[in-house]
Amino acid sequence: MNLSFKTGDELILFLILVILVIFAIVILFVVFGIFRALKQIDAERSGKVIEAFSFNTWWKGLTGAVPLEKEEVILLNHNYDGIRELDNHLPPWWKYLFYATIVFAVIYMLDYHVWASSPLQEEEYTQEVAVAQKQIEEYQAKNANSIDEKTVKLLVSDAKVVAKGKEIFTGKCVACHGAAGEGGVGPNLTDEYWLHGGTINDIFKTIKNGVPEKGMIAWKATLKPNEIQDVANYIVSIKGTNPANAKAPQGEKVAADSTATK
Repeated sequence: MNLSFKTGDELILFLILVILVIFAIVILFVVFGIFRALKQIDAERSGKVIEAFSFNTWWKGLTGAVPLEKEEVILLNHNYDGIRELDNHLPPWWKYLFYATIVFAVIYMLDYHVWASSPLQEEEYTQEVAVAQKQIEEYQAKNANSIDEKTVKLLVSDAKVVAKGKEIFTGKCVACHGAAGEGGVGPNLTDEYWLHGGTINDIFKTIKNGVPEKGMIAWKATLKPNEIQDVANYIVSIKGTNPANAKAPQGEKVAADSTATK
C-alpha cells in the first residue's frame, strides 16, 4: 500500500499507530509466554521456575505442541481403519496473531474512516494523478525547446494539444489560410493536397522555417517549438473537414496514412 500524507502531523500520527500495533503484539506474546510458563511451575519445587522460563518451554507454549509420549491425552475416540484422531487446537501463535489483526483492523478503521487522518484509495489516487500531471507539465516545459521537425509528435488525439493549436492558428494563421483552414492567400489546409509535404514532420518544418518566396514568414522566431507542434497537430486534425468556400487543391496528393511521423 502506497501511503501519502498531507502534513507532518498525519505522518507522526501514523507512526504512533504503527508503534502501538507492534507494542500490542509484543505484549501479547510476552503475556502468553509468561502465562504458559507459570502454568508449568511446580509450586512445590521452586527449582523448576528456571526450567519453566527456558527457551524450549517458551517455544512449546508458543506452538502448543504436545510431546509424542503424551499424545494419548489428546486422542479422540474416533477410529477410521485404525487411524486415530488427535484433538489438536490451533497453535497459540496463530490465535494471537489473529487477535493482533483485529487490533490492527480497529486502528485502521479509526485512522482511515473515523479520524480520516490518512487518505483512502480514491483520494490517494487523485493526489498521485495530480502529482504525476504536474511532473508531466514540468517535463514538457523543460523540454519544450528540444522539439524539432525530427522529434515532433503526432498528438491529434490529445484534445488539449489540439485546442492550444487552434487558439494559436486563430490568432496568427487565419489571415492567410481562413478561419476553418479553407485557404485564402495561402493554400487550403483541409484537403489531401500539399505543396511542401503533409506529414506532421513536414507541416512542423513549414511552419518553423516558412516559405519566404511565397510570402509565408518563418514562425520559429515568434512561436516556441511546442507551440509549433500544437499548431501542426491542429492542422492535421482539420484534414477532411471540407469547409465552405474551400480553395482549389494545390500541390501533390498525400495518402491518408502518411500523416504520421516518419
